Amino acid sequence: MRLFDRLKEWLGIRRLMRETPQDRKPIPRNLALVRKVAIVYVVEDEAAHNQVRNYVKRLKEELGISNIMALGYCDQKVLPHYLHAKLNFDAICLKDLNWYRIPQGNTVQNFMAEEYEVIIDLTMEDRLPTQYILAKSRSRFKVGRWSDSNKRILDMMIDMAGSRSLPQYIQQIHHYLLMVNSKPEPSLN
Repeated sequence: MRLFDRLKEWLGIRRLMRETPQDRKPIPRNLALVRKVAIVYVVEDEAAHNQVRNYVKRLKEELGISNIMALGYCDQKVLPHYLHAKLNFDAICLKDLNWYRIPQGNTVQNFMAEEYEVIIDLTMEDRLPTQYILAKSRSRFKVGRWSDSNKRILDMMIDMAGSRSLPQYIQQIHHYLLMVNSKPEPSLN
C-alpha cells in the first residue's frame, strides 16, 4: 500500500474510532433461536465466496433461518462476475468507498440500517470497510475474529490461534454461536 493510501486509511480508522458507539447493550442470542442473521466477509476469490454461500445454505437448511443477508467486500475497482447481486447476497468494491476508505451508497446504508439479531464477521484480517460496517450496524449481537482493533466493535470474539483457514473459522463461529445461551442438559442424578 502506498504512503498516501496508508494516510487515508489511518484517517478513516480515526474517524471510525470516533464514531463507534460506546454505550451499546449487546443481546447474546443462540444461533438456533434467531430469525435474522447478517454476514460480512471479504471476497479474496471465488472459492472464498462459495464457502460463504455454502454456509448461508447450511444455516437455512440446518437451522431454518430464512432471513439471512450477506455483504461481501471485494478489494478491486469492479466487482467480479460471480459477485453480482443475488438473493441474500450483496457486494461492494473500491468504487463504493469514499476518500477515507469508508463504505457509502445505498447497499451499505440499507445493510447497516437493518436490525439483525446476529451479525457475523467472516473476515480473516482487519479491513477498514468491513470494520466500519460492523461498527455502524444496528445488529444486537456482533460476533467475529479476535483482534485488538475489533475489541471496540464486536461483542464476542473467537481466537483462531493463528489459523488462516476460512472453513475452520466458519466451523468455530457456528460451534460457539450454538453454545451461547443454550440450556444445559438435565443431569441424571
